Amino acid sequence: MLILTIWIIPVLVFVLFAVRQRNVKDRGIDSSERSLAIHKEQLARLDQQRDSGELSDVEYQSFRLEEEKSLLADAATERTALSHASQMPWFWVPVLTLVISSAAWLTYNKIGAYDGVKVHKQFLQLASGADLTDQQVSQTLDDYQQFLEKTPEDVEGWFRLARMQMDMEAFPEALRSLERVLVQLRLVEHSAEDEATILAYIGQIQVTLGASELALAAFEESLSYSQNNTALGMAGRMSFDLGQNQQAIEYWTRLKLNNSEAEAEVIDDFIAQAKDRLLAQGIDYEVEEPIRIIVRVRLPAAWEGLSKDAALFVYARPIGGRMPLAVKRLAISAQEVTVMLSDSDAMGPMAGISSQDEVEVTARVSLTGIANTQLGDWGTDAVQVTLDRVESNVDLTISMP
Repeated sequence: MLILTIWIIPVLVFVLFAVRQRNVKDRGIDSSERSLAIHKEQLARLDQQRDSGELSDVEYQSFRLEEEKSLLADAATERTALSHASQMPWFWVPVLTLVISSAAWLTYNKIGAYDGVKVHKQFLQLASGADLTDQQVSQTLDDYQQFLEKTPEDVEGWFRLARMQMDMEAFPEALRSLERVLVQLRLVEHSAEDEATILAYIGQIQVTLGASELALAAFEESLSYSQNNTALGMAGRMSFDLGQNQQAIEYWTRLKLNNSEAEAEVIDDFIAQAKDRLLAQGIDYEVEEPIRIIVRVRLPAAWEGLSKDAALFVYARPIGGRMPLAVKRLAISAQEVTVMLSDSDAMGPMAGISSQDEVEVTARVSLTGIANTQLGDWGTDAVQVTLDRVESNVDLTISMP
């Protein structure tokens, strides 16, 4: 359809041009005929004036000579105009159509949307469930990558490509795509969770490629931005594989505390294996349980009408202070949410709740997902909590403004 359009448009243009030239010629012929008719009328009037005696023979001959000169001059002018406005030969229509169509196709192919249309068609084939060979799928990914090279700032496109490359087990290529995502992501405003997620993916690929140390570094960097459960679990695994057993125990303990839905028995088994290794080295290692606050948050019934951008923020901060000691940001998927705050949710190395005797806990629904308080956000009153035990519990009910 697109190729047909590229051919038809030039044809229509040149046909219209040819018709326009024909119309110009027709208008020229009509003008010439009107001019001849006027001069004939003037000559007939001169004859009448001579016959009636109004003009002498000398005057008649003089006026007739002038009229004939004007007639010849007008005829010459019309012939010149018509020769300049001559109709374009029909032979040139297909010739020029071919030239213009070729130029249009080359332009479309080089700088137009040709690559995008091609990739779109290939993706439609993939989505249709057609029986494609691995080579065809690989070619689709290669073409998509070439298309993205023209728009390196397309973070979503590069991330989509990376996920597809991972599905195809093209891990080195997926790693390069994710690294490009990370570079571009850091050039624009973004959330810490997004960066943590990309780093966790990079760590998983490094694990697959057998680069344990690089994988651990990626997971640890991910954890510096957000307490991602995947990163916590894999950081523990990589530390264990590298013989860093104490560190493995700390990561797995944080995972157990951070994820109330995690299979505690499985995590305890991993921790026990790391402890057995330490005992074999003469080290009896026990992790000190961190101080934590279990916060149960209840939202209004209108939570179901919130946009996908909305987010729940749960804070612990000094009494009367504004800067949070610990904070968690969660997507809103239920009316009741249970959150755990601990030092792993600290806003910085000098923050955390374990150094405090007392804190106040509050929660807020940001309608736009932005951390800073904005007009229209839903909130709750702060509740003071005394940190005189390992685990404290708080109930909060958020209300609409």
